[in-house]
Amino acid sequence: MTEPVLNHEAYKQYRKEKYGLKTEEQKQKHKDQCKTYYQNNRDEQLKKGAETRQTEAYKQRMKEFRASEVGKKSARISNWKQKGVISDDYDALNEKWKVTTHCEECNVELCEGNKGKNKKILDHDHITGQFRNIICHSCNISRGYKDNGVVRQTNEQYNENRRIKYAKVKESFLTIPI
Repeated sequence: MTEPVLNHEAYKQYRKEKYGLKTEEQKQKHKDQCKTYYQNNRDEQLKKGAETRQTEAYKQRMKEFRASEVGKKSARISNWKQKGVISDDYDALNEKWKVTTHCEECNVELCEGNKGKNKKILDHDHITGQFRNIICHSCNISRGYKDNGVVRQTNEQYNENRRIKYAKVKESFLTIPI
């Protein structure tokens, strides 16, 4: 028997190699067992998770995580996805967000936070969801009136575009190998 691995990345590599040695039949059997376990224990696991989230230790860990750079990055990317931003590389987009100090349209200095006309905005096409650039709030408002984005769509068109975007996002998550 091998020694337990303490390094998380090394452990992930070890599991990947071990799983790679299984036949397709063994892999399918393993997936079926996991699925059955989940179905049989779903309510118990959900209850246990809810109880864990109510403990002070968990709340403190989450507070620390949200204050960390990794937590901020996670929240920022999640927020962008919820708003319909589609990107091939969210990590690169986050890096660009962090280093951009001036509006890419009017060159005014951007401020951090959620208030002010110079707050930093990640601009995207509201029809395709594709990222355009990082601009100030004022430029974002004026651009909204110029392009064929949300401002000029009917409610039905807006809802249909959101449905299509979320279907694409959902599809991309379903194709991630386990």
